[in-house]
Order: sequence, then structure tokens, then C-alpha cells
Amino acid sequence: MDRLDMLQLGTEKLGRFERKKWFRYIEPEVKLPHISFFAGAQVAASFPQESLPEVGIVGRSNVGKSTLINQLCGSSAARVSDKPGLTQQINFYTADNDFHLVDMPGYGFAYAKEDTKKHWLPLIESYVRERKTLRRVLVLLDARHGIKANDREFMALLDCTHTKYQLVLTKCDLVHRIDLAKRHLLVSQEVDKARNCIPRVMMLSAKHGAGLNELRKEILHTCSLGQKYLGSHKKKEAIAQA
Repeated sequence: MDRLDMLQLGTEKLGRFERKKWFRYIEPEVKLPHISFFAGAQVAASFPQESLPEVGIVGRSNVGKSTLINQLCGSSAARVSDKPGLTQQINFYTADNDFHLVDMPGYGFAYAKEDTKKHWLPLIESYVRERKTLRRVLVLLDARHGIKANDREFMALLDCTHTKYQLVLTKCDLVHRIDLAKRHLLVSQEVDKARNCIPRVMMLSAKHGAGLNELRKEILHTCSLGQKYLGSHKKKEAIAQA
């Protein structure tokens, strides 16, 4: 619960119908470079040449991957739709030639042809198995549901391919804070059993911005860019807390 208070995530019931929203404490914003789309791959042969460190983002078809990418970088480069399953290839975004964010097709239900969906898994498997510049995969989970069967199957794939990954609970503003605390505990306990999963389970709300700063920091440190981007942020943070 202390972590929820710090991030000010979740909702709290005040009466029979009223629900209180917890908004984030205003802290100095960590900014990621502006992103731009530079490559899309429907087959492994179309993957761009390996160069910069990469962070992959994946999750169920309705978990909000594209929205999160845009919110992280203050961009509209990733196409967002109300119709799940819009991403039907692996999309590569470059962040000021410092690192790449990689948006992978959503698994689970998706409004796409069956033969297309059957093609996605081998494509993603080729990417996570062969990509030497891939530093980490962020697996997004809807905080209202936690880890579902499709998530476990994908986590097993990442463990099998010895790919480092980290779980991120999204849409935390839609969950009662007591339920969110329980969900975070259950997910963390399951993470302990995974071979290649980073122990820290992150929580955020792309809608309200809570938790985005922490995820930005995680991405920068993962790509060995903490010194470049976070040096001035630490000074601003110290001033804000003074």
C-alpha cells in the first residue's frame, strides 16, 4: 500500500457509488527523446539491422501498448485505435538515435484473420530469440485481470528463449487500491517462479501519468542511458523535495 500511496494509483470507494481517483504527486518529469517510426517487419528477413539497444513492448491485444508508447515519449507516432489487434507487424521506433522502442503484435483475442495471427507467434519468437540488441521486453498486463493464460504462455516463451523481461500493470486507475495491492502481490509472487523475469513489477496509469516517470527511468537504465538523461533530473528532484 505504501507504494500505491507514493505513486497515487488506484481508486477508493467513498460511498455506495462514488469512487475517489488518486492522482500522482507532481514531480519533475523525466523526458524520453521524441520517437519516430522507421521500420516495420512482417517477416524476420525484414528486421532492420541491429544497431542501438532495444526495448520491446508486448501484451494482450487490448492492454494499451500503443497508447503507452505515445505517453512515454510525448508522441503520436504509434497508431492508436479502439479496435484491439491493430498492430499486425513488429514496429520499430527510434528515439533520437539513442535507443529503439519495439511494438510487437498483441496476443490473445484480436480482430485479425486466423492465418495472420498464426504468423505472429513465429515472428515474435524469431525476434526475441535472435535479436542481440534486445535488452528487455516489457510485458503489459491489465491490472483489472492480472496474469491470464495467454500471458503465461508468452512468459514461458520468453523464459525458453532466455529473454529478459519485466511485467508492467497498466490501467491501474481503474482498480480499487486494495484490489490493486492484492493484484500486485499475486503477480509478484508468480514472478518469483519465472527464470528470466525482472523481480520488480511496475504499476502505472497511462491516462493519468502515474508511474510513467518510473518506467521512463527503467527504460533509460536498461539502455545504459541513465547518466545522459537523468543527471539533470536528479538536481530538479532534489530542489522539488527541498
